[in-house]
Amino acid sequence: MAFQILARTILELGAELISSDGIALYELIKNAIDADSKKVAIDVQIKCVRSVFDTLIGAIEDAEADAAKLRERFEKAVQLPKLLVIDAQAVGEMRATIAELDTPQAIMAALWRWYDENNYVRVVDTGKGMSLEDLQQVYLTIGTRSRQQTKEALLPGQRAPLGEKGVGRLSTMRLGDLLTVETSKAGETHLNVLDIDWSVFSHASDAKLHEVSVDPIIGTPKQDPGRSGTTVIMRRLKADWTLEKVTAIANHEFAKLVDPFDEGVANNLIQVSYGKDRVYIDEIDTRILDLAHGRCEAKYEIVDGRPRLSGSATYNLRDKRRTFDLNVSELLSVVKLSGPEALVSLGPFTMQMWWFNRRLLHAVGSLTRKDITNEVGKWSGGLMLFRDGYRVNPYGGGSDDWLELDKRAFASKGFKLNRQQVLGRVKISWQNRALTDQTNREGLTETREKQALVKLLQHVLLTEFKGFLDREDKAARIQEQTTLENIEEKIEASETDIKRQLQQIERILPPENKPLIANALNLLRGLTGYLNEVKSLSEEVANDRAQLVHLAGIGLMVEFVMHELSRTAAATLSTLRDIDRTALQRSTASAITVLSDQLVTIEKRVANLDPISASRRQVKENFDVVEVLRDIVGGRAGQLARHRIEVTGSFQSAGPWKIKAVKGMFIQIVENLLSNSFYWMKQQEKLEEGYRQVLTIEVDASEKFVSITDNGPGVAPEMASEIFQAFVTRRPAGEGHGLGLYISRELAAYHGWTLDIERASTVREGRYNTFVLDMG
Repeated sequence: MAFQILARTILELGAELISSDGIALYELIKNAIDADSKKVAIDVQIKCVRSVFDTLIGAIEDAEADAAKLRERFEKAVQLPKLLVIDAQAVGEMRATIAELDTPQAIMAALWRWYDENNYVRVVDTGKGMSLEDLQQVYLTIGTRSRQQTKEALLPGQRAPLGEKGVGRLSTMRLGDLLTVETSKAGETHLNVLDIDWSVFSHASDAKLHEVSVDPIIGTPKQDPGRSGTTVIMRRLKADWTLEKVTAIANHEFAKLVDPFDEGVANNLIQVSYGKDRVYIDEIDTRILDLAHGRCEAKYEIVDGRPRLSGSATYNLRDKRRTFDLNVSELLSVVKLSGPEALVSLGPFTMQMWWFNRRLLHAVGSLTRKDITNEVGKWSGGLMLFRDGYRVNPYGGGSDDWLELDKRAFASKGFKLNRQQVLGRVKISWQNRALTDQTNREGLTETREKQALVKLLQHVLLTEFKGFLDREDKAARIQEQTTLENIEEKIEASETDIKRQLQQIERILPPENKPLIANALNLLRGLTGYLNEVKSLSEEVANDRAQLVHLAGIGLMVEFVMHELSRTAAATLSTLRDIDRTALQRSTASAITVLSDQLVTIEKRVANLDPISASRRQVKENFDVVEVLRDIVGGRAGQLARHRIEVTGSFQSAGPWKIKAVKGMFIQIVENLLSNSFYWMKQQEKLEEGYRQVLTIEVDASEKFVSITDNGPGVAPEMASEIFQAFVTRRPAGEGHGLGLYISRELAAYHGWTLDIERASTVREGRYNTFVLDMG
C-alpha cells in the first residue's frame, strides 16, 4: 500500500515553511528569473487592510439579521472610530456593492468579493511562460526535478536556475488564500489560467490530496500572441499590507536579494509599487567601501583535483597588506577532516569583506559621520551568501551569526571582530552542488561541505585577517609579559586536568603501583615550578626585551611538556576504564608499563628544561651540539614511536661539535622546530595514503649549521618571511600562539646566529620544508 497524503500536508511545504512575506515574494522572484525574465514587477494594491476589513465583517455579521438589517449595521460600523481609516471611496464602493442584495449571505459574499478584487499582491514577469501542459505536468507537480536536472546538465558559462526543490510556488499560500496564475508562451493565442483556493488545504480538512481537484483552463485571448510571461495574483490576503511594510521588505529583504555590491542591479531587476507609488530598493553607497579600515579577499579553487585557498588581508589604518596561500594539508588542519574529499566536493567560492572600526568613523567629503555610520549599520551583519548572484537567506542578516563572529568576539579578550563591524559577501554558484538549500529556504542543509565552508571562512576572518590586524597592532609594542600570562592560563587549566586524571588512575591501580602516580605528580610540580620561576624573574627584567622573549619561550616549553603529560595520563585512564574486569591483572600491568615508559620519556623532556631554566641568567657554556641533539630526540622517543616518525640524518653518526653558547636557548630553538614539524607531518598523514613521517636532522661542524627537514606539507613561498613574525600561525584559531618561530629567531639573534627557512623545494614542489640554523 502506498502512502496516503492528506491535502493539508501542502500547508507544511508552503505557508508554514516560509518565515516571512518577503521570503515568499523572493521565491516568486526566483521563479521569474528562472523563466528568463529580465524584469519582475511586484504590484501591491490595497484599499482596505485585512485587519480593518475583519473588524468590519465582525461588526456587521449577525445570523439573526435580514439584508436590510445588515446594511443598517454596515452604515453604523463604518462610523466606528477604528474603522474611519477606511477610505471614503472604498466605503462607497462597498455600499454600492451590497445596495440591491436581498439576502444576508449574498451581502457577506459580495463584501468578500469586493475585498478580493481590490486588495491583492501581483507579481508579473516577461519570461518564457507556461503552456497548459506545463501547468498540468510541471507547475502542479510538487517536488519536480526539472530545475535540478537542468543544473546537472549545465556547462561552464551557462546560467543556472535558482530553484531546485520544486516547491517555491507553494509560497503563494502564505500571502493569500486565493491564487490566480495567468501565463502563456510566445506563439500561443490564449492565456492559460490556473485558480487555486488554498483554504481547501487547511488543517480543518481531512481530504486526501488526490481528492482535491485543481485544473488549469484556457483563458481569454492574448492581445499580442508573440508575447510571453506569467502573472501571479494573490488575493484574500492574510496580512496587512501597508506602504511601510512594502518599503521595509524592499529595503531589508529585496535590497539583499541580489548582490548589493553590484550597483543598480536590484532596481533594474525588481520594480516594486504600492498603489500608484514606486517603492525603490536601497542600494549600497559604494563610496563607503573605500573608507573601510580593513579589507580581506579570498579565493577557494580546485586545481588539478586539489583544493587551494589564497587571498590577501589589508589593514588600511596602518597601510599594511599581506597575502596567504594554503595547500590541501593546511586546509585539512583548518577543517579538521581526515581526508580531502569534502574539500574537493565543496567546490570553488570567493569572498570579499570590508571591516570598519566604528569608533574611528568620521566625515569624508559630502558624507557626514552619521551618513557613514548609518550606511555601515544598514549593510553590516557579517558575510552574506550569494549563489549565482542571488541571496541565500538568512546568512548575513540581522539575527544570523552563521560564522559565530559575535559568539567568538564576546567570548574573547581584547580586539573584537564582530558582525556590526563587518560587511561583505561570499559568492558560490551552481558548481557547489553539495551546498543545497534547506526546504524552508532558510540556509544550507548541514553537510560536511557546508561545515567545511564555515570553517574555511572562519579561518580567513579570524586567523588570516583578524590575526594580521592583531599582529600589526602589537608589532611596535609586543607584550611578552601578557604572552606569559596567556600561557600561564593554559598551563593552569592543564594542571587541573592532569591532577584529576592522576587521582582517578590512583584509585584504580594496585597499591604497589602507587609510586608511579607520585612520580607523575612530582613531574607536574617540577613543571609548575619552572613556570613560577619564569613569572618571578619576568618582574625583575621587565625592561629587558631579550630576557622577556626568552622567558616567554620557557613558558612555551613548559606548555609543550605539560601537554605530553596530560595526553599520557588521559590515555592511561582510558585504558584502565575500558579493561575487561576478568583480565584486570594483565590489562592493568599493560597500562602500568605504558604509563611507566611514557613517564621516562617525559622525565627526559623535563630534564632538558633544567638548562633552559638555568639559562635565565644567559650564562654561556661549552657543550656538544651533536650530543644535545641526540638528547632532545631521545626525550621525544615516546612521541616518535607513537606516531611512527622516522628520524634520520647525520646527527646520528657525526663526531663531536663543541660550541660556547647558552645551552638552554639552543634547546628551545630545536624543540620549537621539532614541534612544528610533528604537527604538520600529522596533518599530511591524513591526506596521503601510505605516507611515512620522516624527519631529517643534518649537522655540519665545518659550515657551522644545523638543518631540520620534514616531509610535511611545507611552507608557501609567500609565507616564508611572515611565519617568523610574532603571533603568526597557520594552525586553527586557539591551537597555537604563533610564537615558536618568532622566539626561536630572537634566541638565535642573541647569539649572532640566523634562523631561516631554505628558499628551495627540498621535498615538495613549490613549497619550503627545511629550516636552517646558521651558527657561523
